[in-house]
Amino acid sequence: MRFKSTLILFIVFLGLGSYVYLAEYRGRDEREKKEQAAKKVFQIEEKDVKEITLIYPDRTIAAVKKGEKQWEMTSPAGVEADPDEWDRLASNIAGVEKESTVASENADLAQFGLDKPSVTVRAKLADGRDIGLLFGAENPKKTFNYVKLDSSSEVFLSPSSWSGFFKKSVADMRNKKLLNFETENIDAIRIADAKGGEIALQKSGTEWMLKKPIEGRADDGEASSFLSSISFARAADFADSVDAKTSGLDAPSIRITLHDSKAGADRTLLIGKAKETDKYYAKDASRPAIFVIEKEIPEKARRPLFDWRDKTIAKVASDKVDEIEVIRGAEKFSAKKTGEEWKLPDGRKLQGHRISSMISSLDFERARQIIDAPKALSAYGLDKPKMEVFFREAGKEVLSLKFGGNSKDPEGVYLKTSTSPAVVVAASTVSDSFNVKAEDLVESPPAGSSSK
Repeated sequence: MRFKSTLILFIVFLGLGSYVYLAEYRGRDEREKKEQAAKKVFQIEEKDVKEITLIYPDRTIAAVKKGEKQWEMTSPAGVEADPDEWDRLASNIAGVEKESTVASENADLAQFGLDKPSVTVRAKLADGRDIGLLFGAENPKKTFNYVKLDSSSEVFLSPSSWSGFFKKSVADMRNKKLLNFETENIDAIRIADAKGGEIALQKSGTEWMLKKPIEGRADDGEASSFLSSISFARAADFADSVDAKTSGLDAPSIRITLHDSKAGADRTLLIGKAKETDKYYAKDASRPAIFVIEKEIPEKARRPLFDWRDKTIAKVASDKVDEIEVIRGAEKFSAKKTGEEWKLPDGRKLQGHRISSMISSLDFERARQIIDAPKALSAYGLDKPKMEVFFREAGKEVLSLKFGGNSKDPEGVYLKTSTSPAVVVAASTVSDSFNVKAEDLVESPPAGSSSK
């Protein structure tokens, strides 16, 4: 009987706990949501707003929504809208909160700065209704604004942050994107200068290839970074009173063309003269507006060919290489991998992490200079290399390196691989990683053991 009574009490306790949770905690969430909703001035959502007008003492800015994501500015007319900014405004109109009423009727509007509001916000809704808000002065503590509806004499307080959301200039609401595109849709990049120079890259799968002025692998990171820079860049200002000739855009100093594979169209950015230090005139070739941009894009576009190239010294599958041989003058040593162990021909075990580090150094180091048409190898000390390194897989040579003399500018060592006719300058740390003796790599015997 005692067990049965205990079980009944336990069940009652669980039921009571569930009730408390549902009534108190979940109920509290629901109450908070209702309280928050009750504070909203308008019981609408962002999608309900179809037209917005901002009226200031010295200007009017207005736009009408066209379709799902497009806005068309009607005041001033002919100015391209930034759809994200107008969507944010619509969201803010739907979110404006009322704190408390300070005057119900026949209020002296001048007392609250509402006779000459700092901004009047009007909107037309999808159901045809017109709504409007007047923002007046701040309260003495500057924490709230005095606000009233267009359609009511009631004056109420609203947190000052809301009025700040509606303080906009025409430039704030304009489309400041340099070009409209998604980076993943771009499969070709062309950069042409006024002197006829051109750098062209083509995407192949996930890799970028150089097509002009030479053909070869491009630096994937540089190509992606360049596209991201253009995608995220925004106009610093607009030059509406400047024409194409004055801005140098009639004969641009730089023309950047991106091919949008999804749209089947080119996105072209023209860069003209410098407006001032570190700022340039520019325009999207498909849009009329001339804007001013910071120096980042022009500087990146003017980078030398070397910056766009893949500077990987050599590619080798470190997990497949099972033999390495190093020849340094009359000295040489070789090591073979059996299973997970590296050993010398005499059977001594080597430090596996040291061998792996030697091989992987090729993955991390980058060429400091690439000489595509080298002179005689003797000019680089490669006719009689100071060191040669051979990599093999199952007895077949897959890569060899020749290290020659030192380079002063850029600083490093001349290096030639078996996979390319070019000579490169690599950091001396690359040759240092292979410039070791077999004895330096031998695994030390465990403490207390004796070798026989």
